[in-house]
Amino acid sequence: MHIEQFEYVIEVARRGNISKAADRLHVSHSAVSQAISSLEAELGIPIFIRSRSGSTFTDKGEAVLKLSYEIMNKITELKELGHHSKEMPGSLSISASAIFFSTFLLEAIKSFKLEYPQIQMEIDSNTLVPIIEKAKSFQTDIGLIMGTDETHKEVSRYMNARIIYTIKLMVAVSKNSPLAKMDVITPKEMLNYPLVIRNERPNRKTWEDIFLRYGQGNILCYTNNDEVMKNVIANDLAIGFFTDLMKKDPLVVRGDICLIPYFDPIEVPNYHLICIQAKNKYSSIVEKEFIKCLLESIESYKSEL
Repeated sequence: MHIEQFEYVIEVARRGNISKAADRLHVSHSAVSQAISSLEAELGIPIFIRSRSGSTFTDKGEAVLKLSYEIMNKITELKELGHHSKEMPGSLSISASAIFFSTFLLEAIKSFKLEYPQIQMEIDSNTLVPIIEKAKSFQTDIGLIMGTDETHKEVSRYMNARIIYTIKLMVAVSKNSPLAKMDVITPKEMLNYPLVIRNERPNRKTWEDIFLRYGQGNILCYTNNDEVMKNVIANDLAIGFFTDLMKKDPLVVRGDICLIPYFDPIEVPNYHLICIQAKNKYSSIVEKEFIKCLLESIESYKSEL
């Protein structure tokens, strides 16, 4: 067995097929294919089911993937013994909800790359469930999600989950809305207007609870696209929930969108930004340093709100 074989297994899992894995690793398709075939022959089990649509794991292949991550984690741990953290080669993968990209994530990346320019970063924007699945299955090093107390409790059962910021829930309305001059907005008042709702489980659950308590609302649309939500609100077509982190958004700064504190006399759900990583995953120096940069960027961002 060779270390490269485990690295190839992991990369095929991340990319979904051998060709993309080979491109990412800067080796030939045949090199990856032969290395994996050799590992399968040595183990006496098929790891992947290959098809035109990509490569999927067999049941035993899933176990090989898990062990491959454990092996590579230990190798990383060994390498770190002989390097100063700023000299560490390597890569870092991050999967994050859209809210992170519109707030402090980019500043954290900039700060991290200044300190560790040799680290190759791979970042994607995704929704809640895919981010959790990618982090859980070791397909990404760090997942950044938004969720409620319930979300945090659920993911903590099978992942390392850390609350990094607790959000204040705000109602976003157009400057032309009658609600724009309110000091606070209640759920009953919101139900008098068309609604735009983020199409993720915690957000949908919040609205389901509101509808149960106060009556069904008029839903204009569900979307996970922040730009769609902001444009719908700015054009006074609907109102919706955003967070205090949106205070620095250009549409808010310019006054096209007004943020009004939300008040529910029965229950206001707690929303958090949560950093997740696979359970039992070795957290490398690179990952720890990025999380440090992220927390520093959050503190800087909060001080400006």
